[in-house]
Amino acid sequence: MEQQNLLYDQRFLETYAGAIVTEPSTAIVELVANCWDAYATEVHITWPDAKTGTSFAIEDDGHGMTRDEFGHIWRTFAYNRLAHGGSRIEPPADVFGAPRSVFGQNGKGRFASFCFASEYTVTSRKNGQEFVCRVHRTENRPLVLEELSFRTEGVIGHGTRIEGTGRPRNVRMSEERARETIGSRFLANPAFKVSINSRPISFGDIPDLISESDLTVPGYGQAKVLHIDTKKSDKSTKQHGIAYWVQGRAVGSCRWSGSDYDRVLDGRSSEAKRFTFIVQADFLNDQNAILEDWSGFRDQNEAWQTTRAAVQDHIRQLIHELGRSEREQTKIAVIEAHGNAINRLSPISKERVSTFIDQVVEKCPNFGEVEISQLTGILTKLEQSQTRYGLLELLHRCDPNDYDNLHDLLSQWTIGMAKVVLDEIQNRLKLINELRIKTKKVGLDEVHELQPLFERGLWMFGPQFESIEFTSNVGMTKVIQTIFKEAKGRGSRNRPDFVVLPDASVGFYGRPSYDSDFEQDGVDHLVIIDLKTTGLPLGSREKNQVWKYVKELRERGALRDHAKVNGFVLGDLIEPGENEATNHGTSVTIVPMLYETIMARAERRLLTLHERVKDTPFLVAQQEELKRFLTPLPVVQTEILP
Repeated sequence: MEQQNLLYDQRFLETYAGAIVTEPSTAIVELVANCWDAYATEVHITWPDAKTGTSFAIEDDGHGMTRDEFGHIWRTFAYNRLAHGGSRIEPPADVFGAPRSVFGQNGKGRFASFCFASEYTVTSRKNGQEFVCRVHRTENRPLVLEELSFRTEGVIGHGTRIEGTGRPRNVRMSEERARETIGSRFLANPAFKVSINSRPISFGDIPDLISESDLTVPGYGQAKVLHIDTKKSDKSTKQHGIAYWVQGRAVGSCRWSGSDYDRVLDGRSSEAKRFTFIVQADFLNDQNAILEDWSGFRDQNEAWQTTRAAVQDHIRQLIHELGRSEREQTKIAVIEAHGNAINRLSPISKERVSTFIDQVVEKCPNFGEVEISQLTGILTKLEQSQTRYGLLELLHRCDPNDYDNLHDLLSQWTIGMAKVVLDEIQNRLKLINELRIKTKKVGLDEVHELQPLFERGLWMFGPQFESIEFTSNVGMTKVIQTIFKEAKGRGSRNRPDFVVLPDASVGFYGRPSYDSDFEQDGVDHLVIIDLKTTGLPLGSREKNQVWKYVKELRERGALRDHAKVNGFVLGDLIEPGENEATNHGTSVTIVPMLYETIMARAERRLLTLHERVKDTPFLVAQQEELKRFLTPLPVVQTEILP
């Protein structure tokens, strides 16, 4: 088939760029953001006026573009600004300032001028060159470029001007609204000045969006905090956050830092995309707190640390106060939705539900009215279930001494939750019971029967091994087979659980580590359990064998040097003087331990429940079953032939 040009429906651009070409508020923010990304210091906008016939125009003194750069950027759909220019932009050669974080990413901002005119011209100066290009569209071509002029040298200055030249659009947005929209997002840096119709945009253009408060930083001075609220969350946090001004000059960029999220926002993502705080703290200029290039503050400077903490606490309180009325409305709505059910509760239950609503609204800002209402409904039903006559029937069947215990159980647990916990306790009690019986067998040579039990019983060694992340499936089959010279060295059908040796069974249980992209990239913590047969004393030789395993795993790349390793060598005897743990550096600890010791430790971790409930039916039944393990099988002698 002959190659032909692509065809575009006349609605393509509106579908592709969306609000950028249909909403003036979005379009003007995109165009000003492009000026920011060009490292402009001054932006002059001519606002369109149908009555006077004035056309839209925007001009900046940023880097500008060469003809080749313009042709590449404007012709490339889904232009990746970050991939081609990076996430930060340096100032022009004749401008002093710290690098800026760029606003744009996908290159759609170039279409914003179509929101104000059917076509426009782009004039740009850079590196002594200047070009003028007409940009328009047809019914089946969303973007047509026509060069009008090009000067190759001798041009002074840099910057870009975009001017609507075609049929003006009916822009239903006043100059005052435009000033408010731009001011609410681009006033955080005093080195970036925007004017409309020759009048600079200032804080006076956003009186309904800004508030002011004073802050005393103990020991240093007085700061002023300006709070700008756009009233509507933007798509991202760009141009939002905390901006610091010292002597009328911005220090660093306006953004939310990691500590701001921890101390201020507390999960309030909507506020992060709405609020901008400008902190004017001139006293920091005398405290040697600012880096030489004004790109930020000195992290270890005491004045900066004190000021930042005071500012964060102050802003957190401001946000909390601003949301008070909204939280009250949420509480009222939830209570109204469940009022009839709550009113049927006892006074104590009613108080608990009310307290619950207050705490969730205050401490869980990400929960909306719907989620809080659902939680309240569940709690109300739980409170109702405590007072129904069915509970009286349960109490009638109980021993009088168990009334308080049953009341606590039913008031704090659901049946499903209680069953999960009791099942776990039951499994652990059965595990202890089975281990205790099996380790009593003298001359036990099939130690590998214990290894699957220890795989489920890492919790016995301490609370740090409770994590469900620990697993024997650590993906080291080939390594383990090589170390132990066992081509079929495995203890189950899964990937390597453990390796059975003539006098021992060695298990490897790993917890994975993850990289910055949350991808698994190795083992973060390894537990090696070396079970020795009964009657074999544990000494330095046995401990050194575990250390040998660690070294070989490191050598073969299965284990990083910094990975935490806990080795346990278990048996029923320990050589004199060999009771102490052996450490290899700060990450490897090898501990000899008696089977009896680990049993006692497991029982203590279960608060000696095993002894107190040893006659429970499931343990009695298990004991009868395990007795067969200790009973030798009968052997029938063959007759002696004559």
